[in-house]
Amino acid sequence: MHYLDGNNGVKDFDVWSFYAEHGSWPFPARWRGTQDFGPSKFGRWSGDPLTYSGRRVDLLGRSLPFQLGSDPAVALRSYLAGRRTVSAKALAAKAVVLIDPADRVGEVVWPVADL
Repeated sequence: MHYLDGNNGVKDFDVWSFYAEHGSWPFPARWRGTQDFGPSKFGRWSGDPLTYSGRRVDLLGRSLPFQLGSDPAVALRSYLAGRRTVSAKALAAKAVVLIDPADRVGEVVWPVADL
């Protein structure tokens, strides 16, 4: 939300990777990692371990029931609008901004009303 309104504070960054669902090999449920990418213009959050020099980045992943090559914004809007999972409901309460593919970095996918 900070990216959209500049008012919300930044505790950490959540980077979600979404993949086209593959029928014979499911994406690991509840996949999550945490990373420190070094010094950040946002500084560090006081609640993070002292070993972190920048903002914590939470890395999360899910597969979605879309074909490989689907438009990422269309797939994500459908997933968020459906709010069928706990993750989709939680994400729908936030802003979703593309960071990949490179030609669409910064594109606001959600909330739709602000497009």
